[in-house]
Amino acid sequence: MKKSIILAIGNELVEGIILDTNSKYISRKLLDFGYKTIAIKTLPDDMKILVEEIKSSLKKADLLITTGGLGPTEDDLTREAVSKAIGKKLVFSDKIYKSILEKVKKFHREVPENVKKQAWVIESAKVIENPVGTAPGQIIDNIIILPGPPVEMKPIFEEALNHIKKGEKIYQRRVKFLGIPEAVLVEKYKDIIYKHDINVATMASHITGVELRFTGERKKVDEIVNLLKEKLSDYIYAFDDKTIEEVVFEKLGDKTVSFAESCTGGLISSKFVSLPGVSKVFKGAIVAYSNEVKEIVLNVSKNTLKTFGAVSKECVTEMAKGVCKILNSDYSVSVSGIAGPTGGTKEKPVGTVWICAYDRQKDVYLTKNFLFRGNRQIIREKSSLYALNLLRRIIE
Repeated sequence: MKKSIILAIGNELVEGIILDTNSKYISRKLLDFGYKTIAIKTLPDDMKILVEEIKSSLKKADLLITTGGLGPTEDDLTREAVSKAIGKKLVFSDKIYKSILEKVKKFHREVPENVKKQAWVIESAKVIENPVGTAPGQIIDNIIILPGPPVEMKPIFEEALNHIKKGEKIYQRRVKFLGIPEAVLVEKYKDIIYKHDINVATMASHITGVELRFTGERKKVDEIVNLLKEKLSDYIYAFDDKTIEEVVFEKLGDKTVSFAESCTGGLISSKFVSLPGVSKVFKGAIVAYSNEVKEIVLNVSKNTLKTFGAVSKECVTEMAKGVCKILNSDYSVSVSGIAGPTGGTKEKPVGTVWICAYDRQKDVYLTKNFLFRGNRQIIREKSSLYALNLLRRIIE
């Protein structure tokens, strides 16, 4: 298995002004090319530190990738640092400079003198044109130099992958769980999870649940994944790169769905319609934030709201049935809760959420009560995820 190291360069990264999303994207892509990322480091625009880290990384990895530090300003030092670390000169390219001038002139009347800096190339490096910005990428031996902005980095990196030596492809599966704590999952099902001598990694999130990642021999990995699927189908909501929205979309087939949202305020719908082609199955949604809308539009009875309240099993059941009938869908899911930070009571504290998934044809519903921890946005995010997961379960 080949090893890779990613160096994310820029003071804005080190100071926490922007997040490094590039490294996640790159490391995931590299797995398909047989490279396991053994380190991701965030470095400042400091020549001494950069040179030392580049030299050190080249001793440990088969492939080094840098992002950022290719701009026109004085603190953009990546080209110079790589050149110095590997002992190769920088050469000015008239061709690249001409290309940069043409791009800049499309948007600016005057061309700053400092853009010339982006036309310097490490001798014998392969240059990869930047289809979005001005700074090109470079490949020199086992080093790939990429710009920092993701919109520029991605197309250059995709092209660069065509020029690197592939390693043995790594087989990996990811299993995503919801509604079961990490400690319980790993302890109760350890005989399955650690059945074979393969690499197992766990990742827990307050919002997206627990993810188990298995890396190793295909036959052994698949056996574990299939056993988990057998035992824990109620808790497993997705595999590998799939999202809960994609899983629900696929399971619907030619059936249709609608949503009745209160505390999520349209968030479930927003997530679902991000999928291309979803118009084939999605009838629509009703955001019934007030009791008045629940009653007048969704036909939730006045007696239900008075007796049990809007955040109740009875209310979400009527909401789910109501939206299903109004929008003529095969399935529906409804959510009503207290997202906070105010509005909670002793009986129904902030984070109390009721969710109902409804199968109109069978006239069967699945209703659950949750108490989510976190701020307003986290509670809304969790409610959306658990709502779609409940929908997945009733479709199955």
